[in-house]
This record gives sequence, C-alpha cells and structure tokens, in this order.
Amino acid sequence: MDQLVKDIIGKLDAPEVLNSQFTQLLNSISGIRTISNLGNQQLVEKEFIESVMQTIIEHLETEEVSLYLIEEKALNCVARLNWNQFIDKESSINNKINSHSMSSGIIGETVTNREVIHIRNCKTSTEDLTEYKINGRDIGSLICAPIIANNSLLGVVELSHPDLNHFDLWQEHSIIIYAELIGLLLNNNRLMSDMHNIVDARTEELRHAFEESEKLRKRYEEMSIIDPLTKIHNRRYFFTEVGAGLARAQRYSQPFSLMLMDLDYFKEVNDQYGHECGDKALVAVSKILGQFTRKGDTLARIGGEEFVLALPETDNNGAIKLAERIRKTIEEHQWECNGITMEINISIGLSSLEDCDDKEIMEDNIQVSDILRKADLALYFVKQHGRNGVKSFSGMP
Repeated sequence: MDQLVKDIIGKLDAPEVLNSQFTQLLNSISGIRTISNLGNQQLVEKEFIESVMQTIIEHLETEEVSLYLIEEKALNCVARLNWNQFIDKESSINNKINSHSMSSGIIGETVTNREVIHIRNCKTSTEDLTEYKINGRDIGSLICAPIIANNSLLGVVELSHPDLNHFDLWQEHSIIIYAELIGLLLNNNRLMSDMHNIVDARTEELRHAFEESEKLRKRYEEMSIIDPLTKIHNRRYFFTEVGAGLARAQRYSQPFSLMLMDLDYFKEVNDQYGHECGDKALVAVSKILGQFTRKGDTLARIGGEEFVLALPETDNNGAIKLAERIRKTIEEHQWECNGITMEINISIGLSSLEDCDDKEIMEDNIQVSDILRKADLALYFVKQHGRNGVKSFSGMP
C-alpha cells in the first residue's frame, strides 16, 4: 500500500494530472476496502469470486479480468469478466472451466516464477502469447499476478486491455495488493469451509450415533419388558405398570380387577405335538387375549403358559363376564398345527379390590402381589374342579 501511494505521489509533477492520479489512488483504495469487507460476509467461494471480479473491473480501469485457480493439480480459468458484461450485470463465473498449462505461456510463467508479469505492448512482445491469439482475444497490454497464501500458490489473476501501454505502475502495484488480499481471504474462506464441513460431518456422525444408541436403548428396553415369543409384555413390565394403576384405583376409589390365566394340560400339548406347535399356540392365545384388551388394560405373559390381565375401572362382575368370553373363545377356536388338530382350553382365576380388606384399601397397603395371590387361589380352585372354567376369589366357598 505504501509503495502504491509513493508511486502515485512521485508522478504528481504537473497540476493537470493531480485530480486524475488522486482519483486513481482513491479508487484503488476503495477496491481494497471492498474486497477486505468480503471476508466478513461468509460467502461461498463462487460468491466471493464473483464479488472480487466485479470489484477489480470497477476499480482498476481494466477492460477484462480473468481468474485462474489451481484445482486438483490443474490450473483452471474459473471466472472471466469484461467491462460490457460488468455493465450488463452478467456473471463472471466460467461454467465451462478451461484448463491452462501450468508450465507454458504467460500464465504458466507467472505460476513458475511466482512473480508479477507486466507486458505493456503485446504486439511487439517476445513473450509466448499464442494462447490469446488461438482464443481470439485482442490483447494490447497485460498484467498477471500470482495469488499466494501461506507460501502456497492458489492461482493467477490477469488484467488485460486491447490498448497498448494501457496499464500504469499504480495498476501493477494495485493488482499485487489485490492478489495478496484475494489469496488471504480465499485461503481463509476455504479453511472455514473445511472447518464447517468437518463440523457438519462430525455432527452427522454424532446424530447417527445418537440415533443408533436410541434404537439400541429402545431395543434393550423393549427386550426387558416384552416377551420375545408372544410380543406382549412380560412379568417385569406387569408389576411395574400395574402397581401404578392399582395405586390410582385405591386413591380415587375406583374398581380394579385382575385375571390370572393358565392353559390347561399345556405340557401334554408340547409333549404330544412338539414345542413348535406349543409356541404357535402361545402366540395365537396372546393374539386372542389382545382382542379383549382395552386401552388402559395391561396384558402380560408371566410364565410358560400363564398370562395375566389387569383391568382398571372393572369390577368383579365385569371381570367375570369378560373372563367367560375369553374362555369360550379359546375353547371354540380351531387349533391346528402342521395339519394336526389340537385341543386348547384355559382356566381363569379372578380377584379385585372388592376382595380386599376395607382397612387395607383405606391405608393404601394393597400390593399387586396381594391381588395376584387371591387370583392364583381362584385359579387353583378351577384347576382342582375340572379346569376350563372361570372363578373369582369372592365366589370361592
């Protein structure tokens, strides 16, 4: 920047050029400020390049500016903008990227030497300008400056004009400063982009890991409360869940009943037809019981062929009616396995809050195990009196 000011001041030897040179200085400084501010705008690389190209055209009095960047060991012309395109607000981004040799021509020489090249008269220059003639570009004067950041070459910025001797020292010095600034911001932009990509990738990994852990947690939780064969709740879940329902029933003086069920002679079913048929029967029984289970009820398998159904807001009479319907449905069901007809029956014992002592109810001392024990006694009564029946604890002699 200091050198730029000295160059311009050194040329202020005639009053008539004072305004022009001062305007050039302000213009160049304004462009530097504009590019510097791009670093605060969190632009993606293409947006950053677009803004840089427009700033150079607007502030350095060039007819055309081109930007070459090294990408995957190739030097590509990623953007080009001329004055007319700038006026028409056309994009500078080169969608059909042209690769350039990194070792030949003016661009290649700039890359190799990492120094600015200023050709004032392209018509008489001995430099290799073949590429410009091939591409039909009418070049009178030319400046190429390397873009370097942290001692790494990122690319080349090129100013061109059809007039001979168009560019002065202020533009040469200016584009050097612009190139250094572009390299710094472009490198920072890429570092930030890489950091964001790393953060995004890590965030995605963490999100995936969290989802997997949630799946595992739910799976383990499910395994701890779900019977793997019948897919209904198990004994562990039953005592946890039903305990809360029983407490609510006591607190609000609501009816509560419990149904303990056991398949009759199920050992003989396994022995005669095999465990495969026995398992199929257990699954089918679970589905039948599920059909009689309301929202709020709790159905669980608590033993090999033993099931329990907790019935909140159901009194003893309602539970007996439901139990009889279940017993009859299972009795009348067509039990078949591998083409063999089987006979499956069920015995049901019932108990409810009505069977408990009034003092226990008032003091909230009743546990699920207390009601379950009474239901078990009723079930034992059914087993001792022919099976395939229903009995409530209150109806026992």
